[in-house]
Amino acid sequence: MSEMIKYYFSAKQIAESDCYPFTLGQIRHYLMMRHKNGLDAAVRKIGKRLYIRKDLFENWIESQTTNRGSHASK
Repeated sequence: MSEMIKYYFSAKQIAESDCYPFTLGQIRHYLMMRHKNGLDAAVRKIGKRLYIRKDLFENWIESQTTNRGSHASK
C-alpha cells in the first residue's frame, strides 16, 4: 500500500497561490487563532516556523460554515 504524499506550505506560499482567495494577513490571523478555529490539526511547527499541510487545510476550508443568526433566534 503506497502512502499518500503530503504537501506543506508556508503562509506566504498560500497567499501567493492562485488556488486560494486569502491574503497573507488573513492566513496569519487564521494561524494565530488556530487553537480556537480548528486549524491546528493542519499546522506543523518546525522550529519557529509554521507550515500548513495542504490536504488538511483544504478540509478545514470545506468545514467552515457560517450560521449567523442561528443562535440569535434562540
